[in-house]
Amino acid sequence: MNTKALLDQLSTAVMLFDTHGRFAYLNQTAESALMTTSKVLLGQRYSYFIASDSLPLRELLKTLKDNGSFAQDDLRLELLNGRNIIANFTGHWIHLEKPYLLVEWQDRQSIKRYQNELGILQQNQTNNKLLAQLAHEVKNPLSGIAGAAQLLAQELPPEQQEFTAIIQHEIERLSKLVDRLLLGGKKASKVSLNIHEITEQVYDFCNINLPKNIQLMRDYDPSLPELNIAPESVYQALLNVVQNAVDACAEQKRATITIKTRAIPRHSIGIKQYPLIIRIDVIDNGPGIDPALQPNVFVPLISGKQSSGLGLGIAQSLIQQQEGIIEFISDPSSTIFSIYLPVVKAEEEVGLINNE
Repeated sequence: MNTKALLDQLSTAVMLFDTHGRFAYLNQTAESALMTTSKVLLGQRYSYFIASDSLPLRELLKTLKDNGSFAQDDLRLELLNGRNIIANFTGHWIHLEKPYLLVEWQDRQSIKRYQNELGILQQNQTNNKLLAQLAHEVKNPLSGIAGAAQLLAQELPPEQQEFTAIIQHEIERLSKLVDRLLLGGKKASKVSLNIHEITEQVYDFCNINLPKNIQLMRDYDPSLPELNIAPESVYQALLNVVQNAVDACAEQKRATITIKTRAIPRHSIGIKQYPLIIRIDVIDNGPGIDPALQPNVFVPLISGKQSSGLGLGIAQSLIQQQEGIIEFISDPSSTIFSIYLPVVKAEEEVGLINNE
């Protein structure tokens, strides 16, 4: 693997500047963070893209001259494309065919998100034990209900047997869900499909009994590639998240819930980095999640307007069986739950540094 290909695998943004302050190289992480490309910046001075007054250039150059390197935490850069970045920067001179300033940085949001993800992944290990115990308690009553539904079907006239058929179908679906919770997804078979097959099933199902004050909308990226997942697990997880949003918006005069899909290149989940991720957002304009509940949203039996007992805990468990994760952001006017699903296997462990 050549040096450029190796640098492109890093989750840390890497940039090279020549002695005149011109961009000489950006890896893919830097391009993604700056929302630009090497073709745009190569050969241009730093001031072409970075607001000079946001860069403590004199202090950095003095530190470079005295020590040969610099380190600056929580440096806020204003970019001329309108973006702002708060990041931890380090830089030092390297000598290739001529001297270059190598600058590495990690934005604070990435570090915080990484730490949050590790917390979610660790919390889910405890959640799975509780969910398995609950699933064990549910399994026997389900068998009894299934038997009763079969006996009832034998006594009903043919025109009414469709209702017992629905009961039996739902019991079968719940039994499979219980098995997945008990066995950690080991029996959930995976297939290659387009994620919109699942989002459309959830959209259609939720629209059947959708309250009149809520409008369910779609915002899809039609170019998304297929991915290899257990469809029943992802369907159940997405259904739980959407239903959670419906419950949260129940008291709103008018509410909108949007199912949105996008492709996210070079994204990390925990310590693993993936070349491509599909993200499903469930966006609602409900009242938001009580800040006191937010740290425990995915803990089973924690309930509130945006967390209804088991639903979100089960959803998180099912998505993590697909090597994905569910995250959320919430304020008093909106909540976004994001389901991240890898399209291909992880390339590496990213090993971000814990700076908190």
